Amino acid sequence: MSKFVRSIREFVVNNYVLPAIKEGKRIIVIRAGEVHKAMGLVNRVPAVINALGSRKFIMFANDVLREKGYCIKLVDRRGPRQSTTTTFIFKVIPLSECKYEDIVSSKEVLSADIKNKPLATNEDVVREIMSDFLKIPLYKERLNIFGKFKEFDLVNVAYRVVGDIKGFTYKGEAAAEFSNIFEYVCLMEKLEQYTGKKWRKIIVGYGRREIFERFKRRYDPWLGDLEIYFVDITGKKKYEIYKIR
Repeated sequence: MSKFVRSIREFVVNNYVLPAIKEGKRIIVIRAGEVHKAMGLVNRVPAVINALGSRKFIMFANDVLREKGYCIKLVDRRGPRQSTTTTFIFKVIPLSECKYEDIVSSKEVLSADIKNKPLATNEDVVREIMSDFLKIPLYKERLNIFGKFKEFDLVNVAYRVVGDIKGFTYKGEAAAEFSNIFEYVCLMEKLEQYTGKKWRKIIVGYGRREIFERFKRRYDPWLGDLEIYFVDITGKKKYEIYKIR
């Protein structure tokens, strides 16, 4: 079994981790079913999950990555415990910033009681995905707007990018959700007025895509250059980003 598990680790590092780092990705999303299918395995999904979810995988991967100047850290694991949809999310960290707990991974993540819920309910994961998508680091940060500070989920002051993450699952008319989104649109416009500079303004949603599509249709004449994105990590692909038009 140990030789077989090692072959899974080697396959994932060579076919998922290294190519992602070469492409400059900051997060790596790996679904057990994709690895199982790519390796041509039959009824070995539990073995794939055990290989990816172990501390030994992190240590093995980071031994390989050390000469590349990086390490990876397991930041989330979602889906059923034993399923093709079980998904692992790794963060790529420059070696100079790697801590011991990053190298050996996190007990809390590995031993957590995993719930079968959409992956994108994790705000930190959505932030990492958008950082990767926009090719700039994004942070949760409080910004001064006419003397009052407001916290935004997606900020890069150097590149003048500001935005917020909204997750909605309510199945009603979504009036409250619309008001919440529009409040942040107005705040971002006030930020531009206060700083006297143009900012790239974005809203990133997860949960119910139709809410953001309806919001865009209803308020489009008033949104100006606001960009609206929807992140979906519940489909067959690793994750998908849609720009709401």
